[in-house]
Amino acid sequence: MKPAILTSYRTRMIAGFLVVNMLALAIALAIADRQIGRVVKQDVLQQSGDAAARFNYDMDTYVEELVEAAAPLAAEQRIQQFLVQDRTSTAEETEAIEKELQNFVAANRPEIAGMFLMSDQNRLISIFSYYFSQSDFYSAEPWFTLPFGTTVELYPTHVTRYPNQAQFPVFSVVIPIYDIDTVEVAGRFVLDIQPERIIESFGERGLGRTGYHFVVSSDGIVVYHPNKEWIGKSIEDTPLSDLRQAYADSPGKVDWQGEQWYVSVDRSNRMNWNIYSIVPSSEMESGLRAVRMSIVWTFAIVSLLILIAVPLLTDRFTKRVIALKNVMAKASTGDLEVRAEEGGSPDEIHYLYRGFNQMMDRLQQLVGEVYDLQLKEMQLTIRQKEAVIRSLQNQINPHLLYNTLGVIKSMAYLENVPKIERISRNLADVYRYTAQFEYEEVTLRDELDIVAKYLDIVRLRFPSSFTSLLSVADKFLSARCMKLTLQPIVENAVKYAIEPGGGDGAIVVSAYDEGEDLFVEIADNGRGIAAEKLRELRAALEEVEAEPGETPGERRSLGLANVHARLILRYGPSYGLRIDSFSGQGTVVTVRVPLRSPERQVRENE
Repeated sequence: MKPAILTSYRTRMIAGFLVVNMLALAIALAIADRQIGRVVKQDVLQQSGDAAARFNYDMDTYVEELVEAAAPLAAEQRIQQFLVQDRTSTAEETEAIEKELQNFVAANRPEIAGMFLMSDQNRLISIFSYYFSQSDFYSAEPWFTLPFGTTVELYPTHVTRYPNQAQFPVFSVVIPIYDIDTVEVAGRFVLDIQPERIIESFGERGLGRTGYHFVVSSDGIVVYHPNKEWIGKSIEDTPLSDLRQAYADSPGKVDWQGEQWYVSVDRSNRMNWNIYSIVPSSEMESGLRAVRMSIVWTFAIVSLLILIAVPLLTDRFTKRVIALKNVMAKASTGDLEVRAEEGGSPDEIHYLYRGFNQMMDRLQQLVGEVYDLQLKEMQLTIRQKEAVIRSLQNQINPHLLYNTLGVIKSMAYLENVPKIERISRNLADVYRYTAQFEYEEVTLRDELDIVAKYLDIVRLRFPSSFTSLLSVADKFLSARCMKLTLQPIVENAVKYAIEPGGGDGAIVVSAYDEGEDLFVEIADNGRGIAAEKLRELRAALEEVEAEPGETPGERRSLGLANVHARLILRYGPSYGLRIDSFSGQGTVVTVRVPLRSPERQVRENE
């Protein structure tokens, strides 16, 4: 029969392990709920914001294309004569213009519900028929009384009142028409657009697997919804009225149709529409449920192992403790010849046995030496392990990132997300280019190719405001330069000129030659560099010119000073970078390298 105190130790160890395991489970579940819930809300808000931004961009592009398409029609001779003449058009003239308008609408524009030509004298021709081409039929339309302006105007969503036709919601695009001779506004085109059709032409705007977006006008009319039966109705007359409580800047949960949904609302700047983004919370929180189940299963498995392993381990531990206790009892009686058997694995109890024997032999000095030896051995083991870890870290295959980006690109292709596919492909090319060090020099074409891929990634981030231009003559593309000369400079321009302005800006790369030197300029139209900061940058370049050999060894990044030092070390002190900046106008970084043709390069190598 085992002593009660030993049984108590075993029970306490089992209970302690189980308590620690349960605390770890509770903490893990609390952290998972908090973190994943916050991430879910952020994802819904970000995706809804991205959808609104894409919608605004698509609407702007659509209106611009519509205005461009209408320009040739406005210059037609019949339309110009209709606008400037003082008399009422004949039936033949009206029907001819109606046919022109009908042909315009029929040319791949099914979203146009009505098109009207209106002179500044309020004479009007519609696409419907000669009989209905009279101003009186459309005087109730809200655009009829708009003043004749010189800019394209958008009239918000309203319900049509066409004669002998059903009513449906539209928004109006009012395009001014100029007299070719006087270049003054003589009339306008009015195009009534059916919102649901134009929105459908923008492509699928899904949110997750089952989430979606719908659009409601400022006066509560459903402009677009996957359920076409609700389009044109007031939101209060549809089940969507329960979602009105989601008018907030951050997403929130709403109980709707027996299920919880994450709902977020964004506003279209041009159309003054509300763009709703809704997705079932069960779909967005699937990761949280998976984490919870993983934690619970882990807890169950660990608890089972504790119940099995701890009793076995405690029995082994207590047996050796009892043996040591008996030896110490003999020693307490004065038997100094007694020794503990040190057999078994070299664990803590084993060293306890050894310590007891050394104490009995009164070899304190030897005990100290053994302690020092053990400490040195542990330190050596730690250093060896650190060396192994560093060696393993240095052997990490860079193809892991390539393969990962390839998986992302494939998933983006399968999920029909071309922008992510493009970003993955470009990022893989940029990383592959920077990770290869076989060649110290490359052609200017190679440098510009990698700059173009990087700028394409930036353009995908800021699709509506960022522009770039690579204006380099073909005769310079075969010129040689140091690898990774242009990309760090362009990256600095994006970081300090484009990003602070929310992507509103431009970067231009150009080149020219002077004598036997090639100059490449990277210019941006940012806010420029402050005078004090510009002096610091130029001073840093001067320090590099004084001691170029120390910069690459001290700095691992490819900053401006590093690029400047590499160019000086490679080509000489007359080459490198020059920085010019103009407050409120932008910054120009000029790279100067020798202009060497392929033939001259071959001769130099020989």
